[in-house]
Amino acid sequence: MIRRFILYRRKLGGTFYVEDTETRKQESLGTKDRAEATSLVNARNESVRQPQLNLQIAKAYLAGTDSGVSNRTWQQALDAIVETKSGSTQDRWRGRRKRRRWTSFAIA
Repeated sequence: MIRRFILYRRKLGGTFYVEDTETRKQESLGTKDRAEATSLVNARNESVRQPQLNLQIAKAYLAGTDSGVSNRTWQQALDAIVETKSGSTQDRWRGRRKRRRWTSFAIA
């Protein structure tokens, strides 16, 4: 199996980096620990290899941290956003909220 993401370490500073072999884009992993860097690169490669499995894992993590996620609607999410705004910005968000009917997220 060809790995899409490869791990390397620059001599200067010793920080680990990842390179996308398709786009050639390079990005710092922000760590000098080889085990942590390897874990991060393996996670990226797995996400490319099995995207459906990763979606299921993400849903499991989300359900574990937020029990209401399966019942939440877009209306509730928008209400929470509106409450973070103030003044005329909040007024604009309230107007947008009233113009459309918001249904569930449908994360099932």
